[in-house]
Amino acid sequence: MQFRSHISARIPALVLSLSGMAGLPLIGLATTALAPSQAIAQNTDSDDASTSRAKRDALLALSKPITLDVTDQPISDLFDFIVDVTGVDLLPIYSTDNASGVGIDPDTLITIKVKEIAGITVLERLLMKAQRIENIGEDYTWQFDDIGSIECGPKSELNRTTRLELYDVADLLFIVPDFDNAPEFDLQQALQTQGGSPFSGSSDDAEEPDTEERATKISDLLMANVEPDQWITLGGEASITYYGKSFVITAPDYMHRQIAGYNFWPAHLQQSQRIDGKQHMKIKPQTEPKKKSTSRPSSTRSRRP
Repeated sequence: MQFRSHISARIPALVLSLSGMAGLPLIGLATTALAPSQAIAQNTDSDDASTSRAKRDALLALSKPITLDVTDQPISDLFDFIVDVTGVDLLPIYSTDNASGVGIDPDTLITIKVKEIAGITVLERLLMKAQRIENIGEDYTWQFDDIGSIECGPKSELNRTTRLELYDVADLLFIVPDFDNAPEFDLQQALQTQGGSPFSGSSDDAEEPDTEERATKISDLLMANVEPDQWITLGGEASITYYGKSFVITAPDYMHRQIAGYNFWPAHLQQSQRIDGKQHMKIKPQTEPKKKSTSRPSSTRSRRP
């Protein structure tokens, strides 16, 4: 397990889109809501410069457009093709890689036709197709490892690598008090009483909200919408703890991506989406002027022995 400190303003942006469902007041979130691009810029983690650069370069490589038109092609060949075209360090987790047999079947036959589509999108489509065809009861996705390579496969296998991150949520816990018990002002009465106070009525301080109760609501909101099956309280392995106005979250990279995005990737290329009632962070490719893309001719192949 790795440890990283993650002072994240992306959490407020994420919770802002979910808070209506939980009835949470949003007064303390106004600044973040107005400046989502600044939120990403405030994210920090303990990756050294070379690791952050490697991860950014991997996403840049997977931004390259790919053309594919194949029928019944083993998925392992298609992963190899992505590597050949983009140069990305891709590490599929195959069922033949471990004794448990959990992973992507390298011989799963895929039919796909795409033209000038970013490599990251093609990778996600291949994973979705494999997930549906193999139907082992698990979702397939991708994530970064600790040196910037991209691994992909069933979430149960990706869960073997986790890291601990500290998310500062003090801005989410702050609520501007609503002073609805101000005293009444009567100047005429004060003049008649010769020096009396013009104020009357209640002067008690407004009741302050319970920050721990609010933190619990926010953490429940995150767990209910971001990979709900993966949290330890719901049968998974990821954990979240509130400590010192921060969330201490231990989870694999793909879960941290759903929570806070990637600080090394432009904010406008990270889009929070709701799919099947769950929150997802869509990583968009970096578009460049169109160039001649590498294409692969149509082919039909039978299952290898």
